[in-house]
Parts: sequence; C-alpha cells; structure tokens
Amino acid sequence: MNMMYFKLTCLCLLLCFVGTACRTVPVSSRKQLLLSSENHENELGATAYAEYKKEYPRSTNKTYTESLNRVGEAIRKVAQKDDYQWEFVVLESKDANAFCLPGGKVAVYSGIFQFTANEAELATVVAHEIAHALARHGGERMSWAQLQQLGTLGLRSAGAGATWETIYGLGTEFGVMLPFSRKHEHEADSIGLILLARAGYHPSAAISFWKKFGAGKSPSIIEKWASTHPGGEERVANLQQLLPQALQEYEKAPQKIGLGKSF
Repeated sequence: MNMMYFKLTCLCLLLCFVGTACRTVPVSSRKQLLLSSENHENELGATAYAEYKKEYPRSTNKTYTESLNRVGEAIRKVAQKDDYQWEFVVLESKDANAFCLPGGKVAVYSGIFQFTANEAELATVVAHEIAHALARHGGERMSWAQLQQLGTLGLRSAGAGATWETIYGLGTEFGVMLPFSRKHEHEADSIGLILLARAGYHPSAAISFWKKFGAGKSPSIIEKWASTHPGGEERVANLQQLLPQALQEYEKAPQKIGLGKSF
C-alpha cells in the first residue's frame, strides 16, 4: 500500500510539473511542453555550434557568405530575439543541409545553394531553420524523450518485462515521437513562411524552393510513416494553403526585397 501511495504521489507531482511547464510558440501560438530552460538549451547550442565549425571548413565563396549575411540579418530583425547571440556561417560541404541551433547559431552547408536560385529561396531555408529555434523544438523533443523514458521506468518498476518494454518503446516511437517530429517540420515551415514575408522576401520563393528540393523524392507509405520529415508534395501543399496569409504579411513589410539577388 505504501508503494502504491508513493507511485500515486509521484504521478500527481509529475502532472503538476507538466501542467506548469507549458509555453506558447511564437507566431503559431501552439501550446507546448518544455521541461528544460532556454538558457540550458542555448548553452548546448553554442557548444554544438563550436564543434560543427571545427568539423567543417568555412566556405571561401564570397557570394554565398555575403548573401547569407544579408538574408540572416533580415530574418533576425523580424525574429525579435535580441537576447540570442546570433551567428551565421556557410560551411563547405556537398550536403544540402542547414540548421539553426538554440540561441541563434545558424549554419548553411554550401551544398544547399544548388537548390537556391536567389536570395529569397536562401531566406526560405534560413527562416525555416530559425523557426525551429524560435519554437524551441529541440527542447520540446528533449522534454518528450524524458517523459518517454519515465514511461519505460514505470513499466520496469511494475515488473512488466522486456516484451512490454519493447512494445511500449516501438509504440511511442512510431506513434508519438516520429509524428511529433513531422509536426515540428510543418510548424517550422509555417513560421518560416511568415518570417520570410515579414522580412520582405516574396513568400512564393518558399514554394519554388521546396518543389526543387523535394523533386524526384517519392517516399513509400512505410517510409513516410518512419520518417522525421514530411514528404515534398505534402510540404508544398501545406505551404500553398498558407500562402494567402503570408502574402498579407508581405504587403505589410516596410521594405519589399522580392526575390532579392540571383545566384
């Protein structure tokens, strides 16, 4: 009976903690669960960023670097996170990738430029990655991973056995964690589209970029189910639905850059 009382007490404390650990995501206004502090996330981001810069050489392409600095500054202004220690760097790599770590640490791999015809399409990439940081998706994933781990410990303490632990692990991974990751990608797309428009870049650039980036990629149903990212067609369709709202933001932008400089 004492053990049962202890478990119920722990559950109540956990529910109270979860209930007070909610935050509203900027732009999307979605409620999210966060069990980590923003300062801790930013410290992790700064450490990881330093490691990436050691692993990859900086690009010597002046056009890429200057374009990223212009685009980064425009998106930074509308992101309204003056407490971030912003950094922007182009890393030399054939990988078509980019990221923004907590605290505003942005890196774009030179390989992504094969898909960008102009600075507005580059801004699409940068705004999407910055949206992940503004929404604190990294901290949210860590928080849900902690809850997932608590569930495993609960099963173990209840003597459920290895089979049930495996079923629970697979069920939460494919039923909760992976769909949640895809939800983050859609949210970063939508927030990024608004940031893009507010910065004065024409939001149609997001459609053209993601069409090119997802061309020739037709994942199977199983691949979609097991993926952390939505498919290209799904992503483009979602952005097309959001385009009217983004165009309204673009019309209100104090300075309209349009598509910006071409590469």
